[in-house]
Amino acid sequence: MADVADIEKKRICYGCVGETYLSVKISKEGKRAVCDYCEKSRRAISIATMSELVDIAFQQHYRISRMDMDGYEWAMHKDPESTFEFEPEGDPIDMAIMNAAEISEEAAADIQEVLEDRYSNFESAQIGETTEYDGSLYYHEILPSDRAWQEDWLAFERSLKSESRFFSPQAADLLKKVFSGISNLQTQTGASLITEAGPETELTHLFRARAFQSPGKLKTAIGRPDNELGPPPSPFAGSGRMNARGISVFYGATEPGVAVAEVRPPVGCHVAIGRFEVIRKLRLLDLGTFEKLAATGSIFDPNYSGELSRIRFLRGLTLRIARPVMPDDQELDYLPTQAIADFLAAGLVAPLDGIIFPSVQVAGESRNVVLFHSASRVEKWDVPDDIEIDVSMDSSDEDGSYPDFASFWWRKANDEQSAVATDEADSGFWIEFEQALEKLTPPGGEATLRISPHDVEVRLIEAVEFKSSDYKVRHHEIKAPSDANL
Repeated sequence: MADVADIEKKRICYGCVGETYLSVKISKEGKRAVCDYCEKSRRAISIATMSELVDIAFQQHYRISRMDMDGYEWAMHKDPESTFEFEPEGDPIDMAIMNAAEISEEAAADIQEVLEDRYSNFESAQIGETTEYDGSLYYHEILPSDRAWQEDWLAFERSLKSESRFFSPQAADLLKKVFSGISNLQTQTGASLITEAGPETELTHLFRARAFQSPGKLKTAIGRPDNELGPPPSPFAGSGRMNARGISVFYGATEPGVAVAEVRPPVGCHVAIGRFEVIRKLRLLDLGTFEKLAATGSIFDPNYSGELSRIRFLRGLTLRIARPVMPDDQELDYLPTQAIADFLAAGLVAPLDGIIFPSVQVAGESRNVVLFHSASRVEKWDVPDDIEIDVSMDSSDEDGSYPDFASFWWRKANDEQSAVATDEADSGFWIEFEQALEKLTPPGGEATLRISPHDVEVRLIEAVEFKSSDYKVRHHEIKAPSDANL
């Protein structure tokens, strides 16, 4: 066996290292020398330095595998009818080093020998105890823990609920760290976490529902959905999962059934559903993609371990944001998600118009969308002053009345025309009206959403179905011991 001191002096060049981060590092920081593995004159570093880099990476990203069988495995191994053979998780240490750094078997064996020597000690050798990087050990790669991120997040939630609700530097710092560079992250298939909605995209329409228990209010909504089915004016905006009271945002869904479920309508009420066209390009952060986040980087980059921890935390963040909240707990439990929405709406980490998140009320791939205040404006109809809107909610035939929802637009009567407009007049007005819809911009900024009289549907809620997990309650009778048994 070669002397360890001699091995440490050997040089390895960037061309003999396949791992990109390491190879680039050696080409930038190494000094020209003859490589001991390819005998070419290139920028190189010593095996002593290379061993230090490997050691730092393995301390962060690898663990020693269990080398002994547990009770079950031992029983399987001793069973004459079993073909079970125990093999530790991962790879032998020299193979683990070779694969991680993408170097030759010879170079990996040299690094293993150097590291084994550094970690060995007399006492362990005396009692036959293996130390780190012993040639008999197996190592397996691990994902760094996100425990620190979880603890910081719990502290963030605690602070909002009980300490500093409106001005919290700690909360702002945490959100910056969590969402920093969010527009550059990708899923395992290379997709962005930010999706586009609007013209020439897959998401061109959003659905918004509103439950009505009063026929009068329902008629108003059918007649003017641009006023009644969009987000409420700020003075009337109640608090929600993604907005504080007084901040008007647009809550919608990608499917009409999801929009209905989210308003939790009581049986017997009517629900009006508006189909809103997204008329300009929007950038939406899709929380549903977080669980598929991909980690890119090198284990030899000292900062990579921290990024992996963040990725692991982000993969579970959607469950925290979209988890069900009981009505009695909404005032406090919505504070963290409201803070997240406010932070993202401010554009501090990326320009965003809203968030897509999984539906709590409907299982599967159903999704909700919240558009921030600046992106929630609905075009207002420019209805001429001489037009009156009437709404009918039923019709009748020989069998009686039946639900039938219709909106009627009437021109007011004057000396020269009757109260009921002619078909020709109606046709001309509708052409003018449809053309006007294409040009409208509401006061206060650019419009994002458009709804026409044709894009309204009414549903009568006749029953509600629940998906549940059922558990039988067991009953036990416990008798106190008699005095004779004491």
